[in-house]
Amino acid sequence: MDRYLKHWAVATAVLVLGALALNLLVDPLWYGRGNRLTGRNYEFNERVSKANLFLQDPARYDCLILGSSTSTIVHPSLLAPHRCLNLAFSAGVVGEFLAYARWLRAHGARPSLVIVGTDFVNFDPRVDAQVDVPDFVARSEPPPPRWKSYLSLDALLWSVLAVLDQSPYPKFYDERFEVVIRPDAGTFDPAGGVWLPPRVLDPARVARFGELRGLFPEARFIGWMPPLSAWHLAELERAGMLPDYLRSLHALTSVLDEVYDFAVPSDVTARTGNTYDGRHYGNEVNARVTRRLAGQQDTFGVRLSGLPLEAYRALYTEGLRSFRAGGQASPSAPVSGPPVP
Repeated sequence: MDRYLKHWAVATAVLVLGALALNLLVDPLWYGRGNRLTGRNYEFNERVSKANLFLQDPARYDCLILGSSTSTIVHPSLLAPHRCLNLAFSAGVVGEFLAYARWLRAHGARPSLVIVGTDFVNFDPRVDAQVDVPDFVARSEPPPPRWKSYLSLDALLWSVLAVLDQSPYPKFYDERFEVVIRPDAGTFDPAGGVWLPPRVLDPARVARFGELRGLFPEARFIGWMPPLSAWHLAELERAGMLPDYLRSLHALTSVLDEVYDFAVPSDVTARTGNTYDGRHYGNEVNARVTRRLAGQQDTFGVRLSGLPLEAYRALYTEGLRSFRAGGQASPSAPVSGPPVP
């Protein structure tokens, strides 16, 4: 029995230490330099991993990027000389941005620039019910310590999946923790159905973004609507929801310093080969978005600041007219309900 217990203890120790060593090398929660085995960092738990990334050097950042998965594509390196942290995460909504902004302030963040994704789902009053804030954020505490996180089976599973390149997502983060869309991500097929936003889009929800700005009053705030396929917008118009959609987005100009809309129908959003689902676009498009947000010249996207609502509507009307005139077929199978942001 003693010999059995010794063997069991040794075997257990080897397994535990081996799992810990693998987790430390892959670093799936970004406590350190990330994955030192393959250089690819996957989005297994962005709500925790990005908090860990910030806490490595809180004083380094003078710029924050908040938003959903459509904002994870903004590359901090293209926003130099600002030193930006991209704290966007999948399915993020404005209620979560507010919680993380409070957490960031409590840990010393004082940005001079904040870039926030303003996906239309944030104008649905029901999204407040889907807020998913980790306990450590709610308590303004650091995430669990590295040793505790990396002695878990969840972390071990994430590490194994990363080593085997078996992430379920069509994108990953490189060595700089910037998003790269995988070459095998696929191509958007409008015939497979398009997403419709919720039936209720309330322009008064802009107050939530005003509340967010109030947490960093010293910062310049840039809001942006990510690219959206013209097929999605054509269905939006057909469903009679385009007026509320445009009123909601235009209302952002009353609370933010700058607002850009990259969903205005254009030659970019009329194509399908540059996006895998009509909402998440490829690396080239994403680079153009980031450069425009950085103030560089580009014809992609529309600056809403100073643009009257009627002129804004006219851009959509003309863009959709040109899209239809180009012989683009309308999708045949709309999918009701809001998309996962």
